Amino acid sequence: MKQQNDDIDLDARVRVDRIPAAGRVVDVTTDVEQREILAQRFRVDALPAFGAKVTATRFRGGIRAQGEVWGDVVQPCVVTGEPVHQAIRETVDRVYLPNRDETVEHGAGAEVFVNLEDDDFPDYFDGEEIDLADLITEVFALVIDLYPRLPGVSLPAEKAGDDPAELSPFAALKALKKE
Repeated sequence: MKQQNDDIDLDARVRVDRIPAAGRVVDVTTDVEQREILAQRFRVDALPAFGAKVTATRFRGGIRAQGEVWGDVVQPCVVTGEPVHQAIRETVDRVYLPNRDETVEHGAGAEVFVNLEDDDFPDYFDGEEIDLADLITEVFALVIDLYPRLPGVSLPAEKAGDDPAELSPFAALKALKKE
């Protein structure tokens, strides 16, 4: 029986209360069946390799997950349809803080300060365990090329489509001005 896309277990759970001072290393390796499920989830033809190594350390009452995710993706070229191979190696850095009761913190008349120059907002967790599998797959999925193309391949000019500059409403106004 085939597993559903959400039934994959990458064994990346970390108990927050059991993280040693040096941190806990989560080493994710996948088998063929897991990579097939992930390929379906990522909507690619094949995923010959996928793995991650993330270290969870204590950080401000929560944890900080730092490491790397890697793999190989095969998907069709958007021009020719031939397979395109993409090697992925991406760093992971995310902070998880314990969930808080925002209704108490942000009651009537309370001010909320948001630092827009901060790199990333932290994620929040409930309970004593965090599953880093979502983080690992999310970071990997965001790096997959949405429009893979073989090197040196481009669309012929006659098939390239309409020029967006010519379809602009301002182009129509400009044409009226010339008359």
